[in-house]
Order: sequence, then C-alpha cells, then structure tokens
Amino acid sequence: MSKQDKHCTALDFKSYQERLANNPSREAPLSKQPHQLDTPTQLDSSSNSKKRKTSSRSEHTRKVVSGGPKRLVLPQVCEEGTSRGLIVREESPWDTYRRTLRCNLAGEVFITARRSRPSQVVAIREYTKGDMTKMRRLFGILDHDNVLTARECFVNEGCMYALVNDLQLTLEQLVGCRSLYPTEAELASMVWQILDGLCYLNEIGLEHESLTCRNILLGLDGVIKIASLEMCVECLPGQAQNVYIKKLASITMEIMQKYVKDDGMVGVDDVDRWPVDSDAFGFLSALSIAKSIDSLKEQPLVRKKNQLEGELILLARSILVSARMFYSYER
Repeated sequence: MSKQDKHCTALDFKSYQERLANNPSREAPLSKQPHQLDTPTQLDSSSNSKKRKTSSRSEHTRKVVSGGPKRLVLPQVCEEGTSRGLIVREESPWDTYRRTLRCNLAGEVFITARRSRPSQVVAIREYTKGDMTKMRRLFGILDHDNVLTARECFVNEGCMYALVNDLQLTLEQLVGCRSLYPTEAELASMVWQILDGLCYLNEIGLEHESLTCRNILLGLDGVIKIASLEMCVECLPGQAQNVYIKKLASITMEIMQKYVKDDGMVGVDDVDRWPVDSDAFGFLSALSIAKSIDSLKEQPLVRKKNQLEGELILLARSILVSARMFYSYER
C-alpha cells in the first residue's frame, strides 16, 4: 500500500466519525440501544436521593438538647412600636446569677456574676410592681447610646429584674469631688452626650422629672447614660424642651463649679477657671436664652464632639479613686 492510500484511509475514517456524530441512531450498534442506557442513570438518581435523605436523617438525629426548657415571652413588637425588642424570662434571675454586692447608682443596682461563668459580671436593676409594667414597656422601645437600656429581663413574684448597662459612676460623684474639675474638653464630652440623650427623650415624648447629676451615669469608658427612667412621664413630642434646657443649665453649673447659683441665674462665679471668652462659658450663656434643644447643638462647645472620643476615660478613673465614699456596699 502506498503512502497516498494510507492518507486516503485516514480521511475516510475521519468522515466516518463525523457521520457518526451527526447521525448516532443510524450508526450506533444494536447493543447500545437508548432504553438500555437509561436504566443505570435512573438507578444512580434514586441512589443519590436515598443517600441525601439518609444523610439528612443522620445529621438530625445527632442534635441533642439537654436541660429544662426555658419559658420565653417575647413582647408584641408591632403593637408596642418597638425597634429592638426585649427578651422577657418568667423565672427568678437568682437561678442564673449570684449577687455579689449592691450599689446606689442612680437607684439601687445589684452587681452579679453568672453562676456558670463567675468571671462574667452583670448589672441588674429591680423594679417593683408599681414600676414593672411601665419599665417593661420603656425598655422595649428605648434604644439610644446615652439612655439606659436593657437587653433582657426576668419577671418573678411581682417584680421585674432588668439586665442593664454596667456603669460604675454618676455625675454626682464628680460634683462631690471638691478638688476635681473637668477640663473644657471633658466638659464638652459630657454636655454633648447628655444633650443627645435629652434630644432623644424629647423626640419620643418622654419628660424626665428628676433629671439631676445623681441620675446620670458615667462609665469608665467615658460613656454617659441618663438613668432613673422610672421618673419619666409621657408628654407630646417636643413638649419637654423648656424643662430640659433649665435642667441642663443646672447640671452644667454643678459640673463646672460644684453648685447652682442661688438667685436662679445661669452663670459661674469663677471666671479664672472658666474665662468669659471660653466655649464653656459661651455654652452656659446660651442656656439662659435658648428656645430649643436643637439650637444648643450649634454651640462651639458641643460642635467639638467629633474630637472628643475617649476624653472622659481619665476623668472617670480619677473619680473612681477619689469618690469611694459615695459607694454603699451590701454583701
């Protein structure tokens, strides 16, 4: 056979493959009929399905739940108009937590440790029957960085126990430290946090009837929160502005000079510590003529807020060291 014949044979084989691809039914052998090829495909599908079901059942049976069931009652979020919700447990908190000490910080608070994890410390506030319904509703709707909040609570024997933010100080303790005065930057940090919390309460229609330094908490991380919320009453949104402006003036004077002026005027006596051209003095002067809370946000002292992160940390630690006489512990 010549090289030319071999070349033609190769071309014929290629042509045969092309015809086979274009017309498989005509060229396929009888031993490979379509109905014979379908059977194993169906079996494989059935087998895979069984494997998936078996695997699903085996994974499910491996989950083990131990311990008694927890009785959880979630509030009607839509009816209450809540944006965050409050987990309510109908059981005693002392089954889960152990009381280590009791403090008077904007009201009575228990410092507790989880029984199963003693290193985890939690602050719990108790509300009796008179305030229980009100505080359960408030904690269900309040959600602001500068207002005391609760993530869950326990209801047991006519009382409610709320797990709240653990803040170790109040502004009253700062006022009580006669030798400790804030810098203007520290004052600015306190003022804008209090102002922000008051704006929030005013917007949702709550008036705090006992807004004093005693009822404003300060954490060691420099965060301020308005507390004693059982003292709040409902009002129309925006109605409490004048009340809040007057109370903020008293709080600011106490922070700046440890007392409020007797004649009801707004101002400070020590102009060496707080010069008349300072932003602190300017803010205090603005409080005497302000018509709205929002207008106070435009004051130079308050507008420094973006530069004040962490300003109160050192001050808070100094207060903790200097003001131990304000704590009342009960083991």
